[in-house]
Amino acid sequence: MLLLAGLTVPFSAGCTGGPRNVPVKMGPAESGLGTIEVERRRLKGTWQLVSLQVVPASGEPVTVEAKGVLTYDDYGNLTMKGTVTASAQVDGSALNITGRAVIDPDAHTIRILDVKAPNADAARLDPAYDATKVRHYEFTPDDLLKTTVKDASGRTTATATWKRQS
Repeated sequence: MLLLAGLTVPFSAGCTGGPRNVPVKMGPAESGLGTIEVERRRLKGTWQLVSLQVVPASGEPVTVEAKGVLTYDDYGNLTMKGTVTASAQVDGSALNITGRAVIDPDAHTIRILDVKAPNADAARLDPAYDATKVRHYEFTPDDLLKTTVKDASGRTTATATWKRQS
């Protein structure tokens, strides 16, 4: 036993630590960019709907008169409440969705799970605001949030622009 203890002392004393000359780069988490926590903080709060555009099969975007509020809380819950004024393109009840939001910061997407919609049939039938679809999101340089819905082929079907209220 004494022999074993005598052999380990030289090995442990052979390498001494020293200060690093160059800082170690830790990737995106070091700056906080692209992490789920940073995206949650950016999304958290209340957002007022600034504009809503739908893109029908013709391909020309149509601005729809609408009012709405998007709220994202500390627990990852996302709520949209809104109304659409006189539009054949969008059922107003489709802007009223509540669920748990799963954020993918790399793909810039939000998937709403456990959806609760007052009129789930209307939300499912409207291709622009099908609550089971992924919302693509981006934060613009002028502090707006844009959420975009795309169909299965990747074609944009709707874009909502939101301004932070709190």
